[in-house]
Amino acid sequence: MSRYFFSRRSLLIGLLCVGTAFNAWTNGIYRNGVGAESMSMGGTETGWAASPLGAMAANPAGLGFLESGEADVSVVAAAPQGHFAKPPTADGRLDSTLRAFPEGAIAYPFKEFPVTLGLSFIPLSAQAGDWHYFDSPGGLGGNVSYGQQQHRSEIQLWRTALGAGVKLNSQWSFGASVGLLYNENNLQTVYIFQNLSPNPNSLNGAKTLLNLHTAGYGCDAQFGVLFRATTNLQFGLTYHTEAELSTSGDAYGDPYAQFGAQPGDLAFHYDANVRNRFPQMVSLGASWKFHPQWRLALQLDWLDWAGAFKELPVRLSNGDQPAVNNALGSKFKDSIPMNWRDEFVYRAGLEYDVTENFSLRAGYCYGQSPVPDSTLSPMTAAIMEHTFTAGIGYHWKNYSIDLAYQYDLPVTRNVGNSTLLTGEYSNSSTSISIHWIALTTGIRF
Repeated sequence: MSRYFFSRRSLLIGLLCVGTAFNAWTNGIYRNGVGAESMSMGGTETGWAASPLGAMAANPAGLGFLESGEADVSVVAAAPQGHFAKPPTADGRLDSTLRAFPEGAIAYPFKEFPVTLGLSFIPLSAQAGDWHYFDSPGGLGGNVSYGQQQHRSEIQLWRTALGAGVKLNSQWSFGASVGLLYNENNLQTVYIFQNLSPNPNSLNGAKTLLNLHTAGYGCDAQFGVLFRATTNLQFGLTYHTEAELSTSGDAYGDPYAQFGAQPGDLAFHYDANVRNRFPQMVSLGASWKFHPQWRLALQLDWLDWAGAFKELPVRLSNGDQPAVNNALGSKFKDSIPMNWRDEFVYRAGLEYDVTENFSLRAGYCYGQSPVPDSTLSPMTAAIMEHTFTAGIGYHWKNYSIDLAYQYDLPVTRNVGNSTLLTGEYSNSSTSISIHWIALTTGIRF
């Protein structure tokens, strides 16, 4: 799949636009490869997919070429580093605590038929961001601030999938998978209303403390093909459908500073609903064993961020605070502008077999950030563009172990005039880098 840090339009991402932070990757919120082998080769896998984890994550057609049953289990960890500044008030850091998560896949080929079934559990995005910085004056009136705040966010997108690959002959394999998606969003930040309806526009720009949690399910599908032109050269093509998920939960907040009240006087609760859209993707890859000891992998990904992250609709209902209901209503919708751009991600990986059982790997990927400066904030900082990778692999009899390291190079983006109300992110800068490690073990049976 694509890019990530604890791991394309959840409420959290939208709210990111207005107040907190998240850690990101070269291809938006998705990861650079799944499993240590792919991660160590720049996220390339579409043209190869020679393991259950690689096939279920990148190209289900790879299942068709598997000759034996196999199970893969991975542990992936990431540590971000970040800095946000808006002189003269805000100067904050991102918590760099190392966070880890598991993933796994299993595949079984039927000897009687040219069909292999696969089952996987993979986090497409498992992001967690914890920023500490001063809430810059803004809001209605231009001077509202909630002071020093902890801005925390988490967005998780997990895919549990069932896949099948069909080997037509020695050259062609086709595959497909259907995934059950689980999306969970947690947010604690200063939220700024952007485009309220049906309430009066005069309340656009009002800001409140907000603590929100939503969760929900959806589904998607992936289709792929592999073509072995020769024993040493093969090509892969995949399409991943767009997915919409309706997440529901609770929103707690307190707009006391905006309305000149004491903390707690205007505390509210709403039922929250956010409809998240994650983009369709197309990937084209090739794998070339140009020397008995060397393999080159190339890949191009297209992600439809413009279709998925144009805006983020947030619906709140059943408000329990009379004073807040009089101002906002007991039920209303806010629409947060995002205006992300479509993205192309370019990947390359190189593998060298030192011995029959031991391999060295390296890779690189580049994708121009889909986030425009006009809607950028620490929470939408999917601004990583350059990633270098390295790793090793060892297999013995029916066992294998792979280790990968990725480094998302530091990048800084400066915002001049932000289109987000009410100027809290104008004349600001956000910097982020991320270190990744992954360990994958496999067994054939």
